[in-house]
Amino acid sequence: MPITAKDKREQLIRDGYCIFENVLQPEMVTKLNAMSEWTIAQEDPAHFDQHRAQGCLIPYWRFPHPAFAELIVYPRAMGVLAELGFDRPKVWSGFVISKPPHAPPLFWRQDGVLWDHPISYTDQPQQYFLMYYLVDTNRRNGCLRVVPGSHLKRHALHGVRRKADDGVNNASDLDHAAFQYAEGEVDVPVKAGDVVIGDSRLMHSAHANQCNQRRTVLTIWYWPGYDELPEDVKRLIVNHITEREDWCRWVDQTRHVTGALVPVYDGEAEQVPWNTNPGESLQ
Repeated sequence: MPITAKDKREQLIRDGYCIFENVLQPEMVTKLNAMSEWTIAQEDPAHFDQHRAQGCLIPYWRFPHPAFAELIVYPRAMGVLAELGFDRPKVWSGFVISKPPHAPPLFWRQDGVLWDHPISYTDQPQQYFLMYYLVDTNRRNGCLRVVPGSHLKRHALHGVRRKADDGVNNASDLDHAAFQYAEGEVDVPVKAGDVVIGDSRLMHSAHANQCNQRRTVLTIWYWPGYDELPEDVKRLIVNHITEREDWCRWVDQTRHVTGALVPVYDGEAEQVPWNTNPGESLQ
């Protein structure tokens, strides 16, 4: 498909992210804020203790709500992807991520899972996130931070590894290297209704929320160029989602809305191993 947002596409490939403004209409922002509050109210209190660095991390299939399915196929978002040259994206996962007032920062992370495959060391489009902030964000209330280009070049952060009990996920050790200033980092403040599109391999984080209001972002993961991906990668994508009963149940319930965006693979390839740690080929 022709690429009409050429500058944005170039930035996305080069820096690992770009921003499109005013993608969500005001009434949609209002609807999604209400959906998010409802979703957060359903979750067990222990979840919030476990995910203090994020605030919460609630997948869209855990407490199904029609507004999230509507967002996944939102025409203005699909139009943005089409402008970037992606007219047949497939959805993978998505979350309500909401920092309550006076919540700690998010640790530095990258979310690539294909580091055992040569594709991860190329600029071929792979897994992208679409982040919709439901309030205006800035440094004070927890805006996004990124290290441009870190999806293609090794950074000191790649050597910072987290463990289940090291005080990072629950933000009990804010002196950990995963929370510190990173060389080359930039803030990414946006307005409510904007969308940040980013590469899963991009190093990203978020500042602490020092305000008295929640700072909520809805993150949806897509494979924008699914049809062009290697078959063993398609197998991993499909296996990962079809092995989850709750996700399959959500697909059955929303197929009339999201069916065209659900990835399918009927080939014989075995899946590439799941690996979240870059290899030596990342220079």
